[in-house]
Order: sequence, then C-alpha cells, then structure tokens
Amino acid sequence: MPRARHDPPPPELLRLGKALRALRRGKGLKQIELATAAGVSESQVSDVERGRNNPGWLLICRLLDGLGVSLADLAEAYEMAGSDEAG
Repeated sequence: MPRARHDPPPPELLRLGKALRALRRGKGLKQIELATAAGVSESQVSDVERGRNNPGWLLICRLLDGLGVSLADLAEAYEMAGSDEAG
C-alpha cells in the first residue's frame, strides 16, 4: 500500500516528528541506532521525524520501546514541540 503524501506535511505530523527527534537526541541516539533498537528501518524513523509519514500505533509503540520511553514522555515532548512553535 502506498504511503500518504502530504505537501506540505500537516503541522501535527511535523510536531510529532519534532517530539520524537527530541526524545531520540535526548538519548544520544542516531536514527540508525533507534531503528535497530525498535526493529524498524532507518527510513521509517527519518520519515516520521520529518512528518512525511503518518505512523500507525504499532510503529509508535516500537519507536517508544526502542527509545525506552513511555507514551507520557512522548505526550510531554509533543507539548514542548508545540510551545516551541508558539514562541
């Protein structure tokens, strides 16, 4: 199934990507390291971080597991990413 293309990506996807990137960088991981830990491809990590892919629940769970963080941590990072845009 082809993935959805958004030109430009919706702001919510950009914000989610920014939040995941912040969590990954906070752990000192490269995209390939997160991909390996999560059992996904590096391109999937990159696409999510750039807002180019609307990830499903399974991919989000795998990324969170790979990062060793909770959904609450992602929600907090998502809020922080939004406050960065407002300021």
